[in-house]
Amino acid sequence: MLEIADIFIMDVGGQIEHRDTKHCVCIAASQNKFFVINTQHRTMYDDFMISAADYDFLKGQDRFVCCSAVYKIPTNKIIRKVGKLKYADMLKLIDKIQNSVILDNTEKSAIIPELTEWQLDNS
Repeated sequence: MLEIADIFIMDVGGQIEHRDTKHCVCIAASQNKFFVINTQHRTMYDDFMISAADYDFLKGQDRFVCCSAVYKIPTNKIIRKVGKLKYADMLKLIDKIQNSVILDNTEKSAIIPELTEWQLDNS
């Protein structure tokens, strides 16, 4: 079962160019929606850093949660769960979504209610 903030290694072949697998963080469990985690910062991805010190699966290298594109990935593409995004990082993610000028408003309005409920349940 998916939960918001869960992080998975997923088979993203055919969904993300030039990639077979990717670390993905669940942002809308009811809709199978995810953000991907990248190895490098790029301004166009409207990303934020997650510290390797906070996540064992990062194996000593800081990474970046890409907040510029939402991916709907079927749950049968999950290879394995590797962790959960920390509360402070989830707050950064929620802020990025709410203030995004890149994400389309339809996408934002589909995601924000579920994230708001998660925030209320976890505060």
